[in-house]
Formats: sequence, C-alpha cells, structure tokens
Amino acid sequence: MKTMTSTNGKEQTVTNKEIQYDIYQPFGPSILKSNMPQVYVDSLNVLADEILDDEKLSKKYDWSHNLAGNVRKEVAIDHNRIKGFPQFLITMAHEYISRVLPESQVKALQTKGTKVSFSVWAVSQYAGDFNPVHIHDANLSGVAFLKMPPGFEEEYKKEDHHPTAGCLEFLGSMPNHFTRHSYIAKPEVGDFYLFPSWLAHQVYPFRSEGERRSMAFNVHFKLEEPVKGVNA
Repeated sequence: MKTMTSTNGKEQTVTNKEIQYDIYQPFGPSILKSNMPQVYVDSLNVLADEILDDEKLSKKYDWSHNLAGNVRKEVAIDHNRIKGFPQFLITMAHEYISRVLPESQVKALQTKGTKVSFSVWAVSQYAGDFNPVHIHDANLSGVAFLKMPPGFEEEYKKEDHHPTAGCLEFLGSMPNHFTRHSYIAKPEVGDFYLFPSWLAHQVYPFRSEGERRSMAFNVHFKLEEPVKGVNA
C-alpha cells in the first residue's frame, strides 16, 4: 500500500510500507433481527382478529392510552394463549443479552437469576396512520410484522430515492459525518426485531388500501440480586 504524508507543506510518497488497521464499532445500540416461525404469525393473527373484529373486545383491550401512535387500533393480546410463544420470546431476549452484554455480566445474570415478563399488543394500521418518534418504558422492546396491505410492494417501488412508506425507522444518534444515525426496516411478514427500549423509533404512513398489522412488545427484567454493571 502507498501512503501520502506531508512534510513542511510538501507531499511525500511512502512506498512499500504495510499498514495494518481495524475499524471498531464500540458505540451505539444493537438490533437483533430474526424471522418468526409462521405458526406464531398465524396464531397471533387469529388472536388479533378475535379482538380487532369485535368492537366490544376492541374497547375492552384498547392499549392506545399507553402508546404514542396515531393509529386505528392498538389492542393488548394474551401471548400466553399461544403454545410455545412465551418461550420463543424468552429465548430471543436471552439471546440478545448473551450477544450484547460482556461475558462476565451474562454469567452473573445466569447465576443470580432473572425474572422476565412481557407486555404484548397488536397494532392495526390503515392508510395515513403513523407512529411518531418515541421510546418505550422497559428494558428491551420488539416488533414483528403480521400482515401487509396487498398493494404495499407496488407503493414501495414507486417511492422516490429514499423509500419509507410503511417502514419502521430506528434513530440511533444525531446525523453527522462518518456515522450512521438511522436504520430503516422495510416491513416483511414474519420479520422480528428486538432492541433496547430507549432506542428512538418511528413508523411512516402509507397510502395502500388494506391493513398493516404488527405485534409489538416490551420485555421487563427483574434481577433477583444486584449485578454489577447491569442496569435492569
């Protein structure tokens, strides 16, 4: 590799010198992305249909007072009714922790014990609905996409150079040079995201006819004993 240096204002070529380098990414939140098994997508849609299609149940399980969205309906759902699904959420939460926290903290959590609880709700959106920039009051939060409008793909393709219709956007920092401050996730049925609850995010509106449905959830950890360096 050839490198250029400057001596007294004059450029100088340094040849035959090997330069070793690494690019570190020590700052910023981590986002876990996975694909949720179809059996859970189907079961969650059945549970959501039960409530969303019934006005009385929609009012009974209305969750919008806890949320920031400008959305048609947001209703709480009982994820424990789906066989194996609570274990799936626990597994993904522990997988996130094991990949993100230092090994010593992970071992301490496993040794001293952690209680995990979830709050889960369905978000039913139609053309023009959106979710402004917000955060959640928990430790981890997540979203999984359950249904998309039939015409969404065509609408997305027609977007300009920066397509955002119906997308989920994570905002990790202020815009600046040499850093990525935004991550836009195009919704695909079955896609599953898990992230720190303090990570700001938003959902853009769309124009297509039909429902955009997602499952959102919060993960709460309660440590049985204090663990140094872990804020949970």
